[in-house]
Amino acid sequence: KHEKLDTSAEKRNILITSALPYVNNEPHLGNLIGAVLSADVFARYCRLSGYNAIYICGTDEYGTATEIKAIQEGLSPQQICDKYHAIHAKVYETMGIDFDFFGRTSTPKHEEIVQHFYRKCDSEGFIFEQSVDQKYCGSCDRFLADRYIKAKCPHCGSEAKGDQCDSCGKTLEVGDLIDACCTLCSTPVEIRDSNHLYLDLIKVKPDLEKFINESQASGFWTNNSSSITMD
Repeated sequence: KHEKLDTSAEKRNILITSALPYVNNEPHLGNLIGAVLSADVFARYCRLSGYNAIYICGTDEYGTATEIKAIQEGLSPQQICDKYHAIHAKVYETMGIDFDFFGRTSTPKHEEIVQHFYRKCDSEGFIFEQSVDQKYCGSCDRFLADRYIKAKCPHCGSEAKGDQCDSCGKTLEVGDLIDACCTLCSTPVEIRDSNHLYLDLIKVKPDLEKFINESQASGFWTNNSSSITMD
């Protein structure tokens, strides 16, 4: 919508983003205030100040939440993404949120970028495979993400998801769950081995620390950003 910005050493260059909303519901006032409004206000301030600023956002179209919504509405994941992306874009436009670009994570460009970084990490030896215990539904014949599991919380007795109880706020491990079952068919959950790929953070740590230290020394990071990163 705005003219393409060229970075310049003579101006302050600022990239502004918001947390990407999932495309499994319609945005409400809390989404606007909690995610995009503050970034929109800051973007307007930066433009008025003459900074090279660009504000980008988009819908997050991958993950269990999207898959569950597709099952609930009897649509394919792609149809759900198309439906709710259009709704999100329209709501933000109606509310006057001034994105420079509002995209979506299902585009070929996103796929290309993600695969590039994965292949780069793999070629540098930063990816390893490991077998872990994972929840499985024999009836659905699928491994279950946490959102696909309902159980009784061992701490307060309320119904909980596979990884957290919304009633008492406790984080849960699969072995702690009482009467865990599949949310789709209510079949009791099994535990089976499953192979997964991991980023070897020990090998990446030296390069990450070097980047963090150089970024902090540049003065462009806020104290809050530095403290969260170091934690």
